[in-house]
Amino acid sequence: MRIRSIPIILLIVLCARVLPAQEPVTRDTFNIAASSMRYPHHLNKWAFKIAAGFSMVLPPKDLLESAIQAPLVNIHMTFGLPWKFSLEGDVTTIVVSNQFAAGPHVGFNAKNFSMNLGWDVAFCYGQLSQAGFDNKAKIWLHYPNISFGYKLKDIAFTLKGELVGVASMVQTSGSNEVTKSKNFYNGFTAALYIEQRLWKNHVFTIGLKDNYEKVYWPTWMLFTTFNRFYHIPELSFSWIL
Repeated sequence: MRIRSIPIILLIVLCARVLPAQEPVTRDTFNIAASSMRYPHHLNKWAFKIAAGFSMVLPPKDLLESAIQAPLVNIHMTFGLPWKFSLEGDVTTIVVSNQFAAGPHVGFNAKNFSMNLGWDVAFCYGQLSQAGFDNKAKIWLHYPNISFGYKLKDIAFTLKGELVGVASMVQTSGSNEVTKSKNFYNGFTAALYIEQRLWKNHVFTIGLKDNYEKVYWPTWMLFTTFNRFYHIPELSFSWIL
């Protein structure tokens, strides 16, 4: 009986060597909050996250007869700080108009809900030196803001509102000072951001934003004299790197 059992034992050993070992099932620990950019969560201390994308803007017809064809290129960054604080930075450009913004933010979260309070300060610089123009603009802006977020496992929704205040604005044409203003309320913005996981930790963001403002910084070169607010819609796409 022992001799007959030897071929069976050899067959079992041979099959164990030939058949591939079954890989252990790994648990998916993905959390959209840790991989998102616009969702108002607190980034881990000293962690850094960056996103790149672009925005398409539709100015009103009494400002421009047709929409701005060139997209606004955007780089958004977040740096985690202690005590639920973070520092956010943003660079947006359309070559002739550029905005550099930065400011502190503090986040609060409870299960699938989150909130963020922030205050960003921005410097806008524009220069148009083509086709006989020699126009420049320098604008300082304040953006106090608040964000509310709700997340599921692979998707997050964020509502963000911000007030827009102009600290100072100087516009020149050649050596002539066309506009000089300071300390006035410029309007507000309201935005909805949807962040969706594509695969692994890669997240894509779609944003819908309404700018309700008197002076919209990408259109500084128009030197508009209309003292009124405009609804300026904006559609954005960004990839979290």
